[in-house]
Amino acid sequence: MLDRMRTDGAIESLRRASVHVIVTCTRQKERFMSTSPMKTKRYGALRGLGLGAGAVMLATVGLGGAPASAGTGTVAYDCVIFSTHFDYNARVTMKGSTKRSVGDTVKITADLSALPGVSPVAVDSWKTTGKFMASGAQKTSINASGAKKTGPVKAKRKIPIGKLTGKVKLKKAGKVTLTMGKIKVTAVALGSSVPMTCTPKKNKPLPKLLKLTVKR
Repeated sequence: MLDRMRTDGAIESLRRASVHVIVTCTRQKERFMSTSPMKTKRYGALRGLGLGAGAVMLATVGLGGAPASAGTGTVAYDCVIFSTHFDYNARVTMKGSTKRSVGDTVKITADLSALPGVSPVAVDSWKTTGKFMASGAQKTSINASGAKKTGPVKAKRKIPIGKLTGKVKLKKAGKVTLTMGKIKVTAVALGSSVPMTCTPKKNKPLPKLLKLTVKR
């Protein structure tokens, strides 16, 4: 309730600031309009700037309350294909819905950069699954999966991974931190299934991609 009041107050303050800019521009309209056409154009640009700034400020706060949390970091993976190891430094952006109370179910989305081009043959299609790891007030692993993608992707070309989505039900109040766990890319090449498994490297710290504050 307090957060909602603060958000409403911020929106109202921004609205008043936007109105102030527009009113100021309007009061000077006659001064600009009574002079050269060039100044008239300057007035129009100034007024447009005031409107645009107000719209941007309101969009940043969000009319529906606080924006969804998000964080970006790099996860160092050790991956295996056909018993051959390769490195995958995944650039990951993780986002979570705004639900933050015990009993809520939060949708988590992670957007991963492309997998290195290691497949010796063309890849016709692939699907990625994995785990999100939660720590803090609630420790758990969260199943995540992405949509099936189709190629073909030529041999030795990067394979787009994209978004993985999972859901977790919040059970305890407090702070919860989320990061990436293992992922598995199951590719189809030459009519056969080719699994590529990736595990976070133990000697590399995992980035804290998403932090949630769960209320009672």
